[in-house]
Amino acid sequence: MAQYHIINTSSNEVIDSVIWDGDTNVWQPPTGHFTVLDTNDGGGVGMVYNSGGVGVGTTVGDTTYKWRPSPNNPNL
Repeated sequence: MAQYHIINTSSNEVIDSVIWDGDTNVWQPPTGHFTVLDTNDGGGVGMVYNSGGVGVGTTVGDTTYKWRPSPNNPNL
């Protein structure tokens, strides 16, 4: 089992985390969401995910980073 981030497909915002074995026959993320394995690289609830980025940004506008604060949670 591992921890996964549950990410909203339209906003790429992490909305929750789940401990899961990755077996989609047992559980799947809700419609309109996908999961990303938590690799302890700065992601978490309230952050926005960018699969092409690297590192952790500190402001909403840091769009080149893998993780950045959500406009809904700019003070993370």
